[in-house]
Amino acid sequence: MIELPDLDALELGRLIARRDVSCVEVVAAHLDRIDALNPQVNAVVALRDRDAVLAEAAARDAEERRGPLHGLPIAIKDLTEVAGLPWT
Repeated sequence: MIELPDLDALELGRLIARRDVSCVEVVAAHLDRIDALNPQVNAVVALRDRDAVLAEAAARDAEERRGPLHGLPIAIKDLTEVAGLPWT
């Protein structure tokens, strides 16, 4: 079985638009993948609070409009300033 983090953005967007999966499920699966792999690869420098991120995903689930990227998690390179996160 293919796991959600293994799907591309287009397929995830389709699944969310059809409500086959929720934004919360997609975001949680990606956070779980980061938790599992990041200790070995150290690719993610900082993460926002898990509960806050999942609450935002739940808010996206409650919204009516579902554009092609609606509810998809994104990673922002640490060279970009993001309030509350370290940047280099």
